[in-house]
Amino acid sequence: MAPSLAAAKQRPVQRRRRQPPLARRCRRRRRMGKGTHARTLTTSSAAQALVETAMLAAVSGLAFLLSTLLKLDSSLGYFLPLPIVIAACRAGPGAGWNTMMATSFLLLVLLGPLRAVTYVLMHGMTAAALGTLWVWRWPWAASVLAGSVLRMAGQMGYLLLSSFTMNENLFAVMVANVHNLMDRLSASIGASGAPSDMAIVCMIFALLLVNAVCYNFLMHVIGHIALRAMGYDVGRLPGFMKRYLYGSAPTQQ
Repeated sequence: MAPSLAAAKQRPVQRRRRQPPLARRCRRRRRMGKGTHARTLTTSSAAQALVETAMLAAVSGLAFLLSTLLKLDSSLGYFLPLPIVIAACRAGPGAGWNTMMATSFLLLVLLGPLRAVTYVLMHGMTAAALGTLWVWRWPWAASVLAGSVLRMAGQMGYLLLSSFTMNENLFAVMVANVHNLMDRLSASIGASGAPSDMAIVCMIFALLLVNAVCYNFLMHVIGHIALRAMGYDVGRLPGFMKRYLYGSAPTQQ
């Protein structure tokens, strides 16, 4: 043990070579530069999505404002969901919902809470849901059905909101007016009696569902044509719609 200890004491100690301070700083900056570049890219993409959301929300709010002031909701109603759908196609479904909320807050400032809630019920929820379903590539039948259910729920919510603001049950008034109309029609043709209130309610819901299905089907057609023209892929058309829109052209899908 004594010779080995003596040899260990006589061996020179190898010291780690210290690099110059400038080289250490350069290596540290290179290591930090990779993470900084990734963080810069993430920050720039987030900022771009935020700016696009604000611009599309402004366009959507302006379109709803014009349609409300000029009484053009019947014609512009098919184009109001497009800014929200475009936001969802560009930056994901979350951007579509953020655009819908930003538009509702903008309308809250410009037109008041009643118009803002009306926009959310009649257009905003349906547009955000359609944008999400198109990004997820749902088939047409499922997306039309889901959009129709949301549209019908929005119409019923708008009816409840109007009843609350006018302090009157508008649904009961509508059922009573339809019942009186059917009673007069049955009396004019010589029939006895009129349909019951339950039958009238079922007929009203059926008509609302038909209206919602027609609206969402036309929204799918308009959205597909507009988004494909902008370069966005929103899924494949059904066979009958492909033949109706593009005929036998082989280049259109």
